[in-house]
Amino acid sequence: MGVETIEIDVENNPPPHRKIIDMVEDFRHQYNAKYVVVKSSTRYPAEISLSLQDAGFWLIENQISLKLTRENAIKALEEHKEFLDDISYRLADESDMQLIYSEIEKGIFKTDRIALDPNFGVEIANRRYAFWIKDALKNGAHVYLSLYENKPVGFFVSKSTQNKKSNGLLGGNFTNSESYLQGAFNFLAGHKCFLDSNININQTAVSSNNLDVLRLHLMLGQTVTGIKNVLVKHYD
Repeated sequence: MGVETIEIDVENNPPPHRKIIDMVEDFRHQYNAKYVVVKSSTRYPAEISLSLQDAGFWLIENQISLKLTRENAIKALEEHKEFLDDISYRLADESDMQLIYSEIEKGIFKTDRIALDPNFGVEIANRRYAFWIKDALKNGAHVYLSLYENKPVGFFVSKSTQNKKSNGLLGGNFTNSESYLQGAFNFLAGHKCFLDSNININQTAVSSNNLDVLRLHLMLGQTVTGIKNVLVKHYD
């Protein structure tokens, strides 16, 4: 069962305390939303985050923006060169997509704001990601299967943008490869794919609730470019 949702991203020049609450309520009524998400830079904790928490919003996670350059990707692959001959990737075909969706149905995503929200949970979170991938494919993204010793260990979704940049939209490790090392193999496969393209910078984001993935990102060359507070509220 779906929930009418709106997401508001406050990027610059936050409005005063009362005005931000009124603005959110105006959007909510306009779209008859029952679930509201507000994202704002941690540069504005008092103006937005504290104000919305006073209005009944939950601070449910931080969204950490990351950047990978070709130089850092090359360095990461060089530091793990003993594994590289066994790591590969391929553009997912129809059979691969069925495998990916079946893995998602097992509940591989457990730490995002939807999975941790008592009003939703892991099953709804993973169903949401499956639909998200389908929408991303319709909008020009590509899904890749990661392999170690020719066995699937995970997947990643990427979409090219302007100025030789790409967005890493989503990635996941399969249930038979949830170890920290196999998670690194999935990331390194993504690095190989990145370097095989003409892209200069790959951008992505990770939830502060998933420390293992954040550690892998930083260990394998990603650098932090920004942090946003993510606040949510459910309405009856």
